[in-house]
Amino acid sequence: MRFTFTLLSLFLVGNIYFAQAQKSDPTQEPKAAIIVTINGKEHTVSEGDEIKQDGTTVSVTLSASKTFNNGTISFEYPTSFAFEYEESIGYKNWTFDGNNFVIMYFEISEENTLDSFVDEISGRFGKSNCKIEQKSLQLGKRMLDGKRINVNLMGEKLTLDLLEIKMKDGQTRIIAFQDSNDDYGNPTDEGKDTIELIDKTISYKK
Repeated sequence: MRFTFTLLSLFLVGNIYFAQAQKSDPTQEPKAAIIVTINGKEHTVSEGDEIKQDGTTVSVTLSASKTFNNGTISFEYPTSFAFEYEESIGYKNWTFDGNNFVIMYFEISEENTLDSFVDEISGRFGKSNCKIEQKSLQLGKRMLDGKRINVNLMGEKLTLDLLEIKMKDGQTRIIAFQDSNDDYGNPTDEGKDTIELIDKTISYKK
């Protein structure tokens, strides 16, 4: 069994619950229930269903992406990714978890720098398991600079890119991408597609 190690185990505690409508075939994954209101009347449907009312047919299709917007930055991410949020004094973390790729966005107090954050995270993986290098990535209209942590843990490889988003208020903001590489160290298709989506849709508010 392939070992997958994500930062969720380091930062997040708790379970994710999904509310889904069970369809007739129990061997197939249930579809998410959607409530559509037409002229004040609610219709509970599933993806792909159609509603007919007053001679009009309404079809229901889930979007392939959702929009994250916290008032500071916004971007689209795949609908299939699980969402988690954690907050404490001087620390906010949004996590979007896919099969092999994880997006994380952090807002942390001013006294924490990108370097100190990278040092803390590499320490949690075990510094002997990490190789740190410079990393830059253009997202939208900005070139973001940061660090990449290359992790080799129990023979499994992953990369963690931490990129600083600098804004006028001086608060430390970091967007991070964690990818589970293949045996040759190549990024996953999920990772490449997700970064391309974010690059096309990201907007900076300050």
